[in-house]
Amino acid sequence: MSFIQSYGQVETFSNYPFNGNTYNAIVIKIDANSIKNFDILENTSKQTHEDFIKSLLSGPAFFLINASISDTSCKPIGYFAKNGQEIQPVNLNDGQGNFYLKPNGALLFTTDDAVVCESSQISSYQNIKYGIQSGPLLLNNGTVNTQFNPNSVNKKIRCGVGTCLNSKNEKFVVFCISNNTVSFYELAMLFNKKFKCENALCLESEGCTMYFPGQSNQVKNFEGLICNYIYYKL
Repeated sequence: MSFIQSYGQVETFSNYPFNGNTYNAIVIKIDANSIKNFDILENTSKQTHEDFIKSLLSGPAFFLINASISDTSCKPIGYFAKNGQEIQPVNLNDGQGNFYLKPNGALLFTTDDAVVCESSQISSYQNIKYGIQSGPLLLNNGTVNTQFNPNSVNKKIRCGVGTCLNSKNEKFVVFCISNNTVSFYELAMLFNKKFKCENALCLESEGCTMYFPGQSNQVKNFEGLICNYIYYKL
């Protein structure tokens, strides 16, 4: 059973069915006010996911999801910017693992926009307030990543982000997590067919977590360490 909840500029989807899988998702309209509600929270004390959420519950309602792919010391592997400062430069190197599966991508929050782009394009954007590099891109200008196999058996709990325009040319950013294991291709098709996104990025394929009030199938007792979170104040 799916469940949709609205917070004005925000809609959340719990246990949403699509092509034989289910997902939780949050859709946020991007405008001059909502863009100010985003932040990147660093888990500097290395709390468990459950304890990190508990530490925020006394404040306003919020949304959280993985931000950046980091090494064992919590240093981001790729581009990382916070409060208008570049902390880690873009990483365009080749290597092993999902981060290096090309085309690699980034999520950027400028002073007035949210952007999903190929990592090589990061330098073309100005006034970046927050930014993370992850990979791979799921959709690039409406095209599914050609590295993906529709018949792939490589399935994980995956989470991602996409940007979309509606018929009124209003922009939205969509975050989602699968409730069961899915392939990259299946996640890409969710953003492509359900949310009509032009660009979408896989945020994580191992240790995905996501939180919003009332979310069903919420990950409990998650044992992995989340170094950084994308945060949105509802």
